[in-house]
Amino acid sequence: MNKVISVVITIIILVFSAAFMVMPKSDFSENENRSLQSFPKLKAETVLNGEYMEDITAYISDHFPMREGFVTIKTLFEKDVLGSRLINGIYICGDMYIEDYKRPKNTQRIIDTFNKFAKDLGDKKADIMLVPTAVEIYNDRLPLFASPLSQLRTMDDIYSSVDCRCIDDLYDELILEKQKGRKLFYSLDHHWTTEGAYVGYVTYCKAKGFEPLPESAFDIKTVTEDFKGTIYSKLNDITLKGEEIHVYDRPLDVTVLYDGKESSSLYNYEYLDKKDKYSLFLNNIHSFVEITNNNTDSTKTLAVAKDSYANSMIPFLVNHYKKIYVFDTRSYKGAVSDIVKKNNIDDVLILYNMNTIDTDTGVNVIY
Repeated sequence: MNKVISVVITIIILVFSAAFMVMPKSDFSENENRSLQSFPKLKAETVLNGEYMEDITAYISDHFPMREGFVTIKTLFEKDVLGSRLINGIYICGDMYIEDYKRPKNTQRIIDTFNKFAKDLGDKKADIMLVPTAVEIYNDRLPLFASPLSQLRTMDDIYSSVDCRCIDDLYDELILEKQKGRKLFYSLDHHWTTEGAYVGYVTYCKAKGFEPLPESAFDIKTVTEDFKGTIYSKLNDITLKGEEIHVYDRPLDVTVLYDGKESSSLYNYEYLDKKDKYSLFLNNIHSFVEITNNNTDSTKTLAVAKDSYANSMIPFLVNHYKKIYVFDTRSYKGAVSDIVKKNNIDDVLILYNMNTIDTDTGVNVIY
């Protein structure tokens, strides 16, 4: 019997090895909405520091045959058989799924970068809004064994050390809205919901002395009921139903340049037919977006250096500015401060979420 088992295991290994060798390799996973690891180049430096083997392991993991199916089986076994409450870095919290928060490694570098940016702006002060995520706002929903690090402590470290105006009451505003029973973060994605983004918008307006538009000023539409985002992709739990995305619609005459390509909309509804439905906001990720509000009396201008959390908040901010310049510094090659000074932009907003700011490559080149 042992020989039979050994033969079967050997055949399985050979079959999967052959499949791994001959199957075409994709550069991008639509399910996970990320680029897959490419085969690393052999260099003495990366071999010696261990980076080469890490990349090889990631390459094999990313391109393993039927990988997503195995992720599904693993998740269902751990959740339903073993009763696990933490799978692939996701806490299982009843009907909520919350991404864990890892120990930050680059806080001082982020502080230094923000201060260099502030110095480069000269007399103009930038506003910083750091968004605590579901692991902080809904920490009362976490399993008893969970002890994630405090995002608030990292936020305080940054806020207390930067030469910028800090919009530091967003946490309190989110907690107040949570207590009203509002859904502020998606269960199957790492972003805040449009309701959460609205809270961010109101908080920003209060800090700037603007009168925010009430929710009654918008036609709130459910544009999909089948959103399965990044958290779903980490679990690939096929038993989970998708969730709703809402759009706060309001008649606006806008001209939007997405990396130079003109549009008249802040949304791209074609993404609702794809896996990455959150990308309907601001037409996915672009290195530079220029928005002109054609039917406002305001002459004020705003520059936003941001991650994707800002994409669902900017459609609210458009109501208060004549022009908004949006920079995704992960791909924008210029200096944001140069554009601010060249165009004499009135306001500057730095907006990042706390769960990914530590590893966001754009933060380090913001200035």
